[in-house]
Amino acid sequence: MRQPHFPPPSFGATAGTSSDPEERVNKYETALSMRADIEAALSYALGCITGVLLLVLETKNDYVRFHAWQSTILFLGLMLLQFLFSFMAKSIVWLILFIEIPLAAWLAWQAYHNGDSLERYELPIVGKIASSWVDSE
Repeated sequence: MRQPHFPPPSFGATAGTSSDPEERVNKYETALSMRADIEAALSYALGCITGVLLLVLETKNDYVRFHAWQSTILFLGLMLLQFLFSFMAKSIVWLILFIEIPLAAWLAWQAYHNGDSLERYELPIVGKIASSWVDSE
């Protein structure tokens, strides 16, 4: 039985520095050297704060950037709603907060769970916007 031949590692060359136009791109590689599914889930941890932070720091992975955009757009919108309702009805502000927490947990779980296939879990309006912004980058 013939053993497969593996080429020796090339010392001194770093990933992504080749000038070969046919070089394969790793879809799971991230700029922060974390797993893409964990980074995507973390984009929902503190709402728009972690979303914006990951948009600034993560430049390589479209899956993470999509979830960062979706988190930023969604939770900035909800924050604006809370601000507007804070002048009228405090109970609506608390209701929005009680919706935000399980929604963030659900979206973080979806981002983590779909990390192997890189399938984007899109919310109806916000997800389409985030997807179009990531695809146009």
